[in-house]
Amino acid sequence: MMKSALMVKQLTAADYDAFIREKQAAALHLDCIWDGYRQSLRETMQQAEEELGDKVNFGEIDCDQNAELARSLRVLNVPTVVYYSDGFPIAVLGGGRQNVRGRLERLLRGETIGYKDGLDDV
Repeated sequence: MMKSALMVKQLTAADYDAFIREKQAAALHLDCIWDGYRQSLRETMQQAEEELGDKVNFGEIDCDQNAELARSLRVLNVPTVVYYSDGFPIAVLGGGRQNVRGRLERLLRGETIGYKDGLDDV
């Protein structure tokens, strides 16, 4: 029997506050439709959600359609993933090859996360 597919939530700025506070942690993928890494990071987020979806909210926001929110989060490049703990942003990390699951596991254990803990080891 196949596992039912989970879907990373497609969000708007109006959904943002509730999304980051709903669970213990959250991962928000900020991107634009024209970005070449969009699909690979979506797949990475989907895989992480399959394993951590009970503790972590996973979402995606289009920066072109939600430019004010992207600016407020200091998104300088796409793709970017913002990691949250208890509703607070912990890290804003750019790049299409991220170990999202590994970083979230560290975050859930109360450890710090940053560029040196898995940017390219997906």
